[in-house]
Amino acid sequence: MRSASQPMSTVPVQYALSALRSAPLAALLILFVGACGGASAQKPPSLSGWLSADSAKQTAVLTLRAGEGSIPGYGFNGYSRGQALVEIPTGWRILVRCKNVASSVRHSCAIVDNSVSTVPAFPGAATPDPLVGLAPGRSASFSFVASRAGVFRIACLVDDHEAGEGMWDVLQVGGTRRPAVLLLRRRP
Repeated sequence: MRSASQPMSTVPVQYALSALRSAPLAALLILFVGACGGASAQKPPSLSGWLSADSAKQTAVLTLRAGEGSIPGYGFNGYSRGQALVEIPTGWRILVRCKNVASSVRHSCAIVDNSVSTVPAFPGAATPDPLVGLAPGRSASFSFVASRAGVFRIACLVDDHEAGEGMWDVLQVGGTRRPAVLLLRRRP
């Protein structure tokens, strides 16, 4: 399994060098101290907890913590708005474990074709009642075979969570020999 996350620089090198040449020491200290505690210095959530796989059995377990995102209360495993990509080989069986970790909002987990679809892209590829969602603290699992290649959305189908709040990430079936999770873009 591979994962990608690039370190985020809090102070661009050119800016820091120009500050050394022109700023008094106090201003330079404020610049670096402010960068150390700011939101941009936060380490992005790990991608390692998303996926486990058994190549011999051609099965993967996708663990989703719904309600944990870069927008508080909306996202999967700390990511939203298509930041994370899960790659699965065609023909593999996927077990999805979905837990609503939000404190007061219902969430669901589903694999859909696009942002307007409320129907699972594969038979069985959603939590029960995905339009209603799971109550806070509740969990559900579902399993499906990734029988056709394509790019799909991992989405919450409750209310306006996917389109309005950005509660979606990406599932690509095919084009890979091993399951993986990749970071497509950094958190805002």
